[in-house]
Amino acid sequence: MKFRSLATRLILLAFVAFSVALGTIAFVLGGQFNRYFEDRIYAELGAQLDQLTANLAFDPAGDMVIAPLVDPRFQALFSGLYWQAEREGHPILASGSLWTGTIGVPPLAEAGVLVRTALQSPRGEPLLALSRAVTVGSEAEPSLVSLTVAIDQTEVQRAATGFRATMFGWMLIIFIGLILAAWVQVKLGLAPLETLRRKVERVRGGKEHRLVGNFPSEVQPLADEVNELLDLHETTITQARERASDLAHGLKTPLTIINTIARDLHKTGDTEAAREIDTQIASMTHFIERELARVRIRVQGMGEAPAFPVAVKMLEAIKRFPRDTPLEWEMDVPAGFTAPFDAHDLSELLGNLLDNARKWAKSKVRLSAGNMADGARFLRVEDDGTGVSKAEMAKLGQRGRRLDPKAQGSGLGLAISADLAQHHGADFALGRSKMGGLMITISWPAPPSVSTP
Repeated sequence: MKFRSLATRLILLAFVAFSVALGTIAFVLGGQFNRYFEDRIYAELGAQLDQLTANLAFDPAGDMVIAPLVDPRFQALFSGLYWQAEREGHPILASGSLWTGTIGVPPLAEAGVLVRTALQSPRGEPLLALSRAVTVGSEAEPSLVSLTVAIDQTEVQRAATGFRATMFGWMLIIFIGLILAAWVQVKLGLAPLETLRRKVERVRGGKEHRLVGNFPSEVQPLADEVNELLDLHETTITQARERASDLAHGLKTPLTIINTIARDLHKTGDTEAAREIDTQIASMTHFIERELARVRIRVQGMGEAPAFPVAVKMLEAIKRFPRDTPLEWEMDVPAGFTAPFDAHDLSELLGNLLDNARKWAKSKVRLSAGNMADGARFLRVEDDGTGVSKAEMAKLGQRGRRLDPKAQGSGLGLAISADLAQHHGADFALGRSKMGGLMITISWPAPPSVSTP
């Protein structure tokens, strides 16, 4: 399974590393504790064995006699602490804790050597035993006495189990703490990347133009590369607009000359040739304007522009256009309202829509902006003209299509506006206004809120 999240990968690596490390530590500490505790037990048994050896004596008949040892557990029945003395040819002596039973101690062949063995009590309990043989009797007839002290091994096992339970509990707490620390470390370590992502999102949303911030040295090269790409993109946009402007100016003069020739032909009576030239001029103008608009919007980035100042500027410009009767201009655009266009495209969009309304309105044009019921935002231009039918609405916005051939213009304004809206992710809709004329609505979803880093 592949994990696309870098944070998930780092947390899983930390989980595996901590599991292996703490598991190894627990295993080593458990083994060390067992050895340490057994050594302590055998040290205690050694002291008891020394006391047993010191308390060994013989009566006048030559039989062994063991004086009582200090530890009272040797007298308590099956207390878990036992001693036993064994001499060949003599009865076995044992502590009162063994009652009438004995421990099966292997025979010892050498005196003075401490031997550790694992035995069983008469009741089958596992025992840890420490044995030593001592030489008694005359030099001529020496004999060995095997002395053994044993303790119930379940005490060692109980202590080891308790230690492991406590250790595992603390290991679990440490493991959880380390995982939480690793999670915090990963989040803090990857925070600059999240900041970079938010800044890129703000650049894409048009709220910023460059990635500016105090990035770590590992992230700064990436931010620099993105800034270089943004600079290259801006340069490309500038060059594309300059080329489009050069093309427009380069073709403007020849078209003007051809148009003059067509007017001269009209005056001389050659109307058929003049009409053909007018048709070709209109076709050439259509293609030039349309392609220039496409080049311009193709290189645009997604951005947000304040709509109020652009709307005021375009209204003032359109009011100066010639008209037989005066118009009442109404604007309802909030001061802080923004649209997903840059200022240049928004100017062209509103200019085309307002100019179209100017041509067809009787007495009033209204420009409004705001929020719809579903949260979407809109720009709307309405007029109180005669309006158009549903069948005629389907023709509006088509290349060079004009409902009235006598009207001024090339029929490209609404088509270019529709292209601009579509390019910037907005809907271009035609309808009938409550004022009686045409209503054109540009709408788009509200942008997601972006938290400031």
